[in-house]
Amino acid sequence: MRFDDVLKNPLLKKALAAGEEQAGRVVSKLLSSEAVATGLQGLLGAASTARSTLGAGLQTALKAANLPSAGEVQSLKQKVDELEALVDDLSARLDGQPPRSTPPDEPRR
Repeated sequence: MRFDDVLKNPLLKKALAAGEEQAGRVVSKLLSSEAVATGLQGLLGAASTARSTLGAGLQTALKAANLPSAGEVQSLKQKVDELEALVDDLSARLDGQPPRSTPPDEPRR
């Protein structure tokens, strides 16, 4: 008997449906419990605090190691792109070509 045949068995389908229904009832009871809801809320709050603490610790570690953060790298990349555009324009002017058009999100200098 193949596995696909087993999954198509009506008795197995009925048993799985009954199990899912029972699991749904249990989860519903758990979520309606005030103690469980309070516990979950506390858990989520603690996870949020831990994430913030981890982020702050990571920033401190990066600074201590003299490494840039992702935001600093992105800012530096944007500045390099702007400088590259300026150099391209200057090079085009020196070659006697019209400067390239500036994309709308970049300031024209």
